[in-house]
Amino acid sequence: MSEITGGELLARAMQAEGIEILFGLPSPEIDPLLAQLEAHGIRLFPMRHEAAAVHMAEGYYKTTGKVAAVLGNPGPGSANLIPGVATALHEGVPVLAISSQHRLGIAYPSPPTTFQGQDQLDMFRPVVKWNGPIFQWDRIPEVVRLAFREMWNGRPGPVHIDVPAPILYETGDDASVAIIPPSASRAAGPLANSGQIAQAAELLAGAQRPIVIAGTGVDRARANAALLEVVELLGCPVLNTQAGRATVPHDHPNFIMGFGEAGDLVRGEADVILVAGSRMGNLDLPYDKYWGDPAGQKLIQIDVDPRNMGVSRPLTLGIVADARDALAQLAVTLRESGVPERPDAADDLARYREAFDAMRMLQAKPLMEWPGPGIHPAHAIGVIGAVFGPDAVYTCDGGNTNLWAYALLPSTKPNSYHTILELGMLGTGIPQAVGAKLGEPDREVVCVTGDGAAGFNIMEMQSAAREGVSITTIVFAEGSWTMEEPNELAFWGKTFGTAQ
Repeated sequence: MSEITGGELLARAMQAEGIEILFGLPSPEIDPLLAQLEAHGIRLFPMRHEAAAVHMAEGYYKTTGKVAAVLGNPGPGSANLIPGVATALHEGVPVLAISSQHRLGIAYPSPPTTFQGQDQLDMFRPVVKWNGPIFQWDRIPEVVRLAFREMWNGRPGPVHIDVPAPILYETGDDASVAIIPPSASRAAGPLANSGQIAQAAELLAGAQRPIVIAGTGVDRARANAALLEVVELLGCPVLNTQAGRATVPHDHPNFIMGFGEAGDLVRGEADVILVAGSRMGNLDLPYDKYWGDPAGQKLIQIDVDPRNMGVSRPLTLGIVADARDALAQLAVTLRESGVPERPDAADDLARYREAFDAMRMLQAKPLMEWPGPGIHPAHAIGVIGAVFGPDAVYTCDGGNTNLWAYALLPSTKPNSYHTILELGMLGTGIPQAVGAKLGEPDREVVCVTGDGAAGFNIMEMQSAAREGVSITTIVFAEGSWTMEEPNELAFWGKTFGTAQ
């Protein structure tokens, strides 16, 4: 018999789930866990603010596909996690959030006299996929398994466990509890069935103008190669969503940037649309004029979560499956069944490429004629791209700075361009760069950010320096909230709080 603490038992359970890094700050309530991290192959990375810890976990996951844990100490430390966890929920980022309580006997409910007493379960519940407390030492591995099962159920996302200090300090016989590997505690993600794949192949092969749209789910599933094989078999255009910028190489002959007039033209003329790994959000679909009449289009959607199906466009075929599995099966089926030649396919693609090139030249003209003062942001982005190139990981932050980065940074490798699009959270760039560098220590990691966004988490640069994490942060010194100014000036002739 060997007596171990709850902290060691939790470290063992985390190690079994593949956790290699914990972002957080120390406190007496959590020390039994921290004392066991190194022995279980888990690195503790102390940062300055808990919300930044979650953004670091986001950058780590988006670059590597690995899940990290984050720590919120009792009271304010746990509350500080909430903005980051909310962002992770919107971004579909799996992360394990751990909080603690001072005392078990006066938690749930806590009287108003309790120091740092709060219902942390209720506080986290709106921003996580699942959460639960651990009130018994021997349930630690079981509750961790429950949390990870829900983390990976459908679209990934954050989960939360609350472990009071007495449970972490308590000791018990390690032989009395089992640590079960993930393969024995949950099934693999959903896989496409052959009937649906055959139907999708028939629709695409029979289309006059099929197109493929790649969302960030293609990156997350490591489905990029399978997607391009489908595109090349069909000989059709491939577009990316704004969040899915890294899914397709921009020098691929079939690539058309999805955000802009050329993308609108391609979508508007399509008769069959295959969307992989995207919920087709409002930035991609504000109005039907950007897509064409849905009555004349058939939509095939591949997504890991059925709740994302047919939300913004009528659905012809929804395939709930891992994107890599579904696209690989689809490529095999198209190759074996054959794709009829479309006489106009080459002409259509050439016309779309011409429209794409014309759009880029139109955008470039005022930049090339920029009279000053100073350099245009686009010029700065061009220099950044030239210096760091296509092999870097880029984390982009801010308003207008983010838009210029999206438009003008070089094409990157898959899983190498990170931003926060859906929630629009500012201040994520620097900590995401830290997380990305921890995941890919041999690659250049570059944060491109506006000065307003940089101010949110600028002290995480010190965290990176202290921990020996070498990132490059480039701040665009605009001196104001430039994305907000035009609306205020247009309606009121003056600005409100935009100066920095």
